[in-house]
Amino acid sequence: MSKLYVVGIGPGGLNHMTIEARQAIEDADVIVGYQAYLDFIQPLLSGKILYSSGMMREVERCSQALTIAASGRTVALVSSGDAGIYGMAGLALELADEPDAPEGVEVVVIPGVSAVQAAASVLGAPLMHDFAVISLSDLLTPLDKIRQRLRAAAEADFVVALYNPRSKGRTTQIEEAAAILIAARGPQVPVGIVRNACRDGEERIITTLGEMLNHPIDMFSIVIIGNASTRLCKDGRIVTPRGYATRGESQNPNRRKRSAAAGAGADSGDPHAVMFCGTGSDVGKSVLTAGFCRILKRHGLSVAPFKSQNMALNSAVTPEGGEIGRAQGVQAEACGIPPHTDMNPILLKPNSDTGSQVIVQGKVVRNMGVREYNAYKPEAFLKVQDSFQRLRERYSFIVMEGAGSIAEINLREHDIANLKVAAMAGAPVILVADIDRGGVFAQIVGTLELLTPEEKALVKGVIINKFRGDVSLLDSGIEYVERRTGVPVLGVLPWFKGLALPEEDSVALQKKPAAPKGLRSAEKLRVGVVRLPRISNYTDFSVLEAEPDVDVYYIHSPWLVETMDLVIIPGTKSTIADLVAIKEQGIADALCRYQGPVVGICGGYQMLGAAVNDPDRVESSLESTDGLGLLDVVTTMLKEKQTHQAQGELLPAGQGVAPGCGTAVAGYEIHMGESVLGSGASPFARISSRSGAGADLEDGAVSADGRVFGTYLHGIFDNHAFRTGFLNRIRRQKGIPERAEVALAPDPFDELAVHMEKHLDLERIFQICGISRGR
Repeated sequence: MSKLYVVGIGPGGLNHMTIEARQAIEDADVIVGYQAYLDFIQPLLSGKILYSSGMMREVERCSQALTIAASGRTVALVSSGDAGIYGMAGLALELADEPDAPEGVEVVVIPGVSAVQAAASVLGAPLMHDFAVISLSDLLTPLDKIRQRLRAAAEADFVVALYNPRSKGRTTQIEEAAAILIAARGPQVPVGIVRNACRDGEERIITTLGEMLNHPIDMFSIVIIGNASTRLCKDGRIVTPRGYATRGESQNPNRRKRSAAAGAGADSGDPHAVMFCGTGSDVGKSVLTAGFCRILKRHGLSVAPFKSQNMALNSAVTPEGGEIGRAQGVQAEACGIPPHTDMNPILLKPNSDTGSQVIVQGKVVRNMGVREYNAYKPEAFLKVQDSFQRLRERYSFIVMEGAGSIAEINLREHDIANLKVAAMAGAPVILVADIDRGGVFAQIVGTLELLTPEEKALVKGVIINKFRGDVSLLDSGIEYVERRTGVPVLGVLPWFKGLALPEEDSVALQKKPAAPKGLRSAEKLRVGVVRLPRISNYTDFSVLEAEPDVDVYYIHSPWLVETMDLVIIPGTKSTIADLVAIKEQGIADALCRYQGPVVGICGGYQMLGAAVNDPDRVESSLESTDGLGLLDVVTTMLKEKQTHQAQGELLPAGQGVAPGCGTAVAGYEIHMGESVLGSGASPFARISSRSGAGADLEDGAVSADGRVFGTYLHGIFDNHAFRTGFLNRIRRQKGIPERAEVALAPDPFDELAVHMEKHLDLERIFQICGISRGR
């Protein structure tokens, strides 16, 4: 019996041919193949009889090979890649099986390195897990069948390799394939495009699914699209993890146990992440993120919060001394874990109309304008990925928070805070809309209409927040939204007053009362917080707002100063600039005339002194400026920012400010300067611990008459005993009843969790997140 070898010669280089393939060609008398493939193996063809033909003549070549083999000669029918993958092996076997086929021919299939294997090796290791290979050529397969297979592979989360992706006359199939895959797995999945894999003229492109069509793709290209777990290595190559123990598990042997426990009963087997995004700022994302963190904690999951980029006026300090958004610190509390800089890797603190101090993984990088920061964002996004991955290795579920609106289409190109981050994490998005500000259905529909199809595919549900009234009145609107957008409404959440989460931006600050309305109450203390242009950490005064006999106003008019029982100068992101501003506004003169108690926190403390010096121009073009002169203190700005959680005790002058309160105090420091006291001021407190390490240094200052004091300790009023003693002193001066120290309230996070569980479709939300409700 004669033989017909159907030989896969690999991608084209002789070095990639198997020994068996070389032997088959050597044994053959006749070689049949497409001329371009014969050219690849020209050195092996000496002395052989050659039959070649062009493209689109596969049946003719195969029949010719069978006929020649039937005449008694040994024939090698050549295919590129592997003969059994889109090659000649199947056709040869089909024709040999026909009733009128030549007899006496043994068809032997010789395997080779397939094009998809060659392309995968060029890209790294994208095929380490289950994958599907689909040809986009509709010459032999109906287009509807190709679409059906693409949708099935996309839904099943296979890595997908595309053969014959685009030709001169066939350009739309690759576009349809991209749209189908984006709808299933988002635009940020890694994609590799390899042209002429493992042969002369090889080209490699690493891109994303959303950007894939912006690169050249032709018939010589193989396109490999990753699945939900596919990622880029540090060297830029693509890998799809198989599930073996990797760095996170080798460094943390308990992770395997935690992951197994966390995944028990979960629908997906691997609870991962969810992202709460908004139709705008201050719609309640931070509160819902905290509440969902507590819900998952109550269901036994180890959970952590994450906000990739936070532009915040209010910040917090982590135990290791890093600076993050204050909301993420509170969300960590909801999770029952200490805050960490990975929970908010990028923090922007605006210090001008067009610039911000950029803080990366807890440490200041530098001040940047908008253009400079946009150029820096690719580097910042790498830090975001690093931080998320570290959290992912430590916790079984991450509750993510977006920033502002996801429909800011002018910012889409530079997004590292919303949908790009959700796609990076493989996280479904739940959109939060605020009905209290009106137009909630327009918010929802308008936001979704402005998204690209791949962005909209990430949004799996909507929550209507801050509702007051009869929920049934919304039924027709909800039905319209779901019909129009195809996105389900997961619940209507009534207004929740039990958790005053720290606000982040000026949108919330604008809602604060700026001046008293109506007659002055003789039974209430009026506290005026100077609304500095670059105010920061005004959450220091939230606890004062919660006092039943205290009204807090954020004042920016000189005449209001005299109407207050207490005036506070808050923290600022630019002490000298804001000091100059309040001088120009006349507020500085009003403060100097004011005879009531005055408090300065951080930058406000620096302003109270005799002078603020900035010899290195750390935050201003001015080398020095006069302070308010209310404290005998001189401050010098330093290049290094101090960020610490701090504990200490009040010194005698500090105890005089708040009689009967005891001595222990705690707070956090975020400041650039160092203040030196003169003989006319006494230190406020002594710090004994900073960022967990022992310390021994004085903090703050108190005037000789005790009327004015300043401190670097943010959160000083969160010390219940101190706040009570301090306010009671002012109450006595005003002649109103003193109050006892407020008892600890019930855990607000548990109350919020119960509130959300009552009003949201938690079953569906858990399903979206891949978590079993049975937990």
